[in-house]
Amino acid sequence: MSKTGKNLTDLLDSNRSQIMYYLAKHPGCSRAELGEFTGLTLASITKIIHSLMECGAIYETGFSEGKKGRRSVGLSFNYEKYKILAVKLSWSRLEMQPYDFLGNAYGKLISIPFINITVDNIKYVVQAAADGIKSFCAEFPEIAAIGMAVPGPYYRDTGTILLPPYNIDPEKRYYYPLKEKLAEHTSLPLFIEHDADAGALAYWWFESPDKKDTVIMNILADDGVGVGLVDNGKIFTVTSNCSWEMGHISIDYNGRICPSCGARGCINAYCGMQALEQIAKELLPGQLDSILQSYSNFSWQTIFQAAKQQDPFASNLVFECGKYLGHGILSLLHVFNPDIIVISGAISLGGDLLMSGIQDTFAKGQSAYTIIPKIKLLPADTELTLLGAAAFAIDRMLNAPTQYLSLPTNN
Repeated sequence: MSKTGKNLTDLLDSNRSQIMYYLAKHPGCSRAELGEFTGLTLASITKIIHSLMECGAIYETGFSEGKKGRRSVGLSFNYEKYKILAVKLSWSRLEMQPYDFLGNAYGKLISIPFINITVDNIKYVVQAAADGIKSFCAEFPEIAAIGMAVPGPYYRDTGTILLPPYNIDPEKRYYYPLKEKLAEHTSLPLFIEHDADAGALAYWWFESPDKKDTVIMNILADDGVGVGLVDNGKIFTVTSNCSWEMGHISIDYNGRICPSCGARGCINAYCGMQALEQIAKELLPGQLDSILQSYSNFSWQTIFQAAKQQDPFASNLVFECGKYLGHGILSLLHVFNPDIIVISGAISLGGDLLMSGIQDTFAKGQSAYTIIPKIKLLPADTELTLLGAAAFAIDRMLNAPTQYLSLPTNN
């Protein structure tokens, strides 16, 4: 049973959290602004500010023009004092890079490819992550925590991920204790979140700072398809505290077999990059004029390149991918009502062709019950998931600043 009461230490940390959250997003704000945002008295704010300044967590920025022409002393979070090491784990690549609390990247991105994560090679992937942590922490001693984004299914309560090969029998599935194993290699706080959820949080945190109540849905399509949802800065989780795998909603119960879960007609079976490659290779024998015929083997990158060269076959593949993704979005809109849908990951290389397919489905399939929100296709080189790993760690640290930012336990 979770505890509901709060002692004085809990209240202090809660008040500090509100102040630190606001300062992190509003550098140069005044004590009066903090009072309006938090509802705390000026005396309480002054007391907390004093303790935060003493330990170097925040600092005064100098005088600024306040309301009614009054001058006030600005305050700011000390962005140089803390950094986050962001780690992105996908089924075929490990990426790592430090970030500050403003979302700025530092150092050189580490990117380590591998064929696929399996039960047999996961320990080598973890060791590569451990080596990267050691290297970055030596280069950036101000790293205060590690944020990690992982593919689903991810189980938050146990810190485990479900590894392939998957089995329809729950008793025969392999849940790898990723958080426990990685924590053995570092004493820093380690925060792990589902990749699509982390990306949604990053977009809310860094792209919509003045719209606190915005609901953001992030559709991440790389090796597979993941969907994350953030409502007013809070990640949506189900009661089992497992990442919800909306990429495995069926949009055609007689459709293709999903290359990940084995069911039929999943969004992932049409819009994941692994699926896109499979579809192309199955249909290519009948497309003698396609550019793709000149390749003995090709990848999803090749398909997008051929589409940009206006190859009819490749262009139609991308357009159809968009149509299927549109059906998936329409299905989700009957359950959720986001203000904005962000499409991120490798699928963004589909560009206008992909969006045309999505819009075609909307035009033909929208029901009287759904409202189509704004849809933003991010540039393919946007590191939203890696930034999301940092954003999740930042969020957790600011939620308990006394513990994670090494603040004094008294005012």
